[in-house]
Amino acid sequence: MDKLITLEDLTKAVQNNYSRLIKEGQVKSILRNIGVFVDQTVDNSILILLQNPDATCVKRLTEWNYYKRNIKKDEKAIKIISHHIYSNNLGFKEENGKIYTDGTEKLKVEVGYLFDIAQTVGKNYEYLNTNKETIAKYFDCTKKALEYTAKGYKFIYDDCEANYQIDNEKKEIHIKDGMTLDETINTLIKAVSIVALNSRHYDGLKKENLENIDDVELCGTIYAVNSRLGLDLPEFDFSALENLSDEQLEDFKGNLQKIRSVSKQLIANVESNIEYTIRNLHKTQNQETKQEDTKEQSQKEVESTNKENVEASDRPKAKRTTRTKSKQNTSEVE
Repeated sequence: MDKLITLEDLTKAVQNNYSRLIKEGQVKSILRNIGVFVDQTVDNSILILLQNPDATCVKRLTEWNYYKRNIKKDEKAIKIISHHIYSNNLGFKEENGKIYTDGTEKLKVEVGYLFDIAQTVGKNYEYLNTNKETIAKYFDCTKKALEYTAKGYKFIYDDCEANYQIDNEKKEIHIKDGMTLDETINTLIKAVSIVALNSRHYDGLKKENLENIDDVELCGTIYAVNSRLGLDLPEFDFSALENLSDEQLEDFKGNLQKIRSVSKQLIANVESNIEYTIRNLHKTQNQETKQEDTKEQSQKEVESTNKENVEASDRPKAKRTTRTKSKQNTSEVE
C-alpha cells in the first residue's frame, strides 16, 4: 500500500481489494471498520483496513496537534479519499473560465491523511472508548438513547414470549421484561436496527440475488454497532457473500451504505447520551467539591475567629496608673 499517492491510486485500491476481502472471508473486518470509523465512508473504511488493520481511533494531523499529540517519527499516514465543502471567494476563476461569486459552495475531493492514536505521543487523549462496563454503568441513558432512535415507536417492557416483538401497525416494540442488562441492550439494538433498516431505502443487492439479504443487513448492522460499543460480537455467518459475483458484490456496496447509515444513527445517539450524562456528573461533582471547599474554608475562618477571641479573653488585664492623682496628693501634703 506504499504506492497510494493519488486519488486514482486510492480508488483503484478499493476496487481491486473490495471483492477480494469479501471472498477471503473478511466481511466482518469490513463491518468492524464501518462501525469503529462510522464517520468515514465505506470506501475509506476499506482503505483504513488495507493500510492499518489494527487502527482504533484516527484523526488528521491538525486534530492530533489540537489535542497536544505529535506523530511518532517515521510513522506513515493512512491515506483516504477526503470529501469536503468549501466556499469560493468573490471572483474566483477556474481553469474553464467559470467565475464563482462570494459564498458559492463547492465539493472538493482530495487525498486525506489520517493517523491512528497508536501512531501518536503526547498529552493524554480522553475520549469515550465504550465497552461492556461503560454500557452497564450507563445502562439507563443507553436504553433511552436506543429507544429514541426508533422514533414514533412506544417501548413496552412486559412478559412477551420472545425477547422482542414489533407491532408496526400500533407502532409498539415489546421487550421481554426480566432479562439481564446484556440481553436487554442486545435485544434493543436488534429491534431498533430492524425498525431503522426498514425506514432506509438504498440501491443494493436484492432478494432475487441473495435470499437472506435482509438478515445480512441486520446482522451487519448489529456487528458494526457492537464493534464500536465494545459489546460481544455475535457469531454471524456471512459466507453466502463469498459466492457472489464481482458485479453482485459491487451492488452489495449499497447494502453496506445502508448498514453504515443505521449504525451511525444508533452509535451517535448512544455515545452522545453517555457523554452528556458524564459531563453533567462531572459538573455536579465539581459544584459539590466547590461547595464543600467553601464550607470548609468558612468553618476554618470561624474556628480561627473563635480561637482569637478565646486567647484575647485569657490575657491578663493591664493595671490602671494613678500617677497624676498621686502627684496632686503630694502637693497638697506639702
